[in-house]
Amino acid sequence: MADLEGDIAKVWSADIRPLAEEAWRCYNAGAIRAAIAATWTAVTADLIEKIIWLADGGDADAKVFRSEVAAAQAQGIKAEGVRAMQKIEDKLLDEAEKFELIDSIGHRELDRIREDRNLCVHPSLRHLGEVYEPRPEVARGHLATALSTVLTHPPTQGRKVLAEFTAYVSDPSFICSPAHIQATFFDRVRTATRRNIVNVAAKHALCELPLSEDVPVPAHVLADRMAEAVKAFALRDRQLVRTTLAGLKSRFQPLDSGIQLRALSRLGDQDFFWDVVDQPLAERLNGLISAAVPVGRHDALPAELASVLALVRDERARDHLPGLEQRFNTLAFRHRMDVAAVRPDRYFVPTVIWCVTEAPSFRDAEQVGQLLVMPHGPFYTTEELRAVLTAWCNNRQCREASDMPELAVRLLAATAHLGSDRYAIWEEFLTRVRTIKPEDRYYHYEGVETALNTERSSNGPS
Repeated sequence: MADLEGDIAKVWSADIRPLAEEAWRCYNAGAIRAAIAATWTAVTADLIEKIIWLADGGDADAKVFRSEVAAAQAQGIKAEGVRAMQKIEDKLLDEAEKFELIDSIGHRELDRIREDRNLCVHPSLRHLGEVYEPRPEVARGHLATALSTVLTHPPTQGRKVLAEFTAYVSDPSFICSPAHIQATFFDRVRTATRRNIVNVAAKHALCELPLSEDVPVPAHVLADRMAEAVKAFALRDRQLVRTTLAGLKSRFQPLDSGIQLRALSRLGDQDFFWDVVDQPLAERLNGLISAAVPVGRHDALPAELASVLALVRDERARDHLPGLEQRFNTLAFRHRMDVAAVRPDRYFVPTVIWCVTEAPSFRDAEQVGQLLVMPHGPFYTTEELRAVLTAWCNNRQCREASDMPELAVRLLAATAHLGSDRYAIWEEFLTRVRTIKPEDRYYHYEGVETALNTERSSNGPS
């Protein structure tokens, strides 16, 4: 059952909220006819305020409506003023639909409230002197409809919100903010508009559609941004996103391999993506990944290929694409490091340990420390931390690279989740590096010792 009291607190207008509260109080007091009448009053006041708000924003048609309201208000409580407001009320739902404040279904549901309100305040409409007796559940249902259809939504128009969404995502200065995307383009818009926005975002994320010639953002960059919006929307309504993407299956499957692989890299770690991928397409993607030829062994892996291969961290991707893990495991040192650096994950911890063990040069060791060892710190268990530090100590390229003493201090902080359990492991590390090269104090990792002692002092006796 809907939490009406909670929804009333979400009514967008501070001026309309007391009217909704009055309807709720009437319902709780058993004044059912009064509750229905108060609900309709809240609806009419809300829609009039919203259309005037649109007029204030420059909408020419809304300005005409605003003038009609102003003319009726100028008559005050005179009969002419009352009749003028009645005429406005009679066409109010049509006007609201024209301005996209409601859709045709909302129009029909609100019209039922209006009809029941008329029955409540005009008992003579029934034959033989009978008085209309609405049931309590009718009043509650009408209030719930009013809240979900209009009262809790700001005066946003469907096409205008959609245009604002595409402008936001295509802005050259775009910065992804899932919370902002959810609040602005999902939470505060009507259901039909939500579906349209999700549909647009999903089409671009999957198919890399261009917006228009005057949009300076390349289609693949726009698709990356739309994918982030899709993920933000999925946190609100995963089933809506799942259904929308599934409806795009026939459009996605014939696209060229480059677009499909980029879509895979954007959304492959999301469960709803795999509803678009049937067995033949999975086999095609698997073949494309297996056949992907990286550049020279010592060159950086292309970002697009690294992003696709980084999906090996996701169990669903491994299940659908069995060649993914095999391809990852055959990569050269530099390329495996590039893949694991795309997104830190528990899955890559063994790779981190392997890279620390195999780092062939001081420069490679510093990159491993910066790109892998540090970012994966929060994922280590005590035994994995011991394995990392043991490999670090045993590989001279890691032990004596110039940036490594400072990176070790940062790793100590990055493994704070292990608490005091890691102290002995770090002490073993310090003992070993000092035993290996006692004469070179720079590689005695004194910064780690200082940070370790400081942390112990601040935590007090164990």
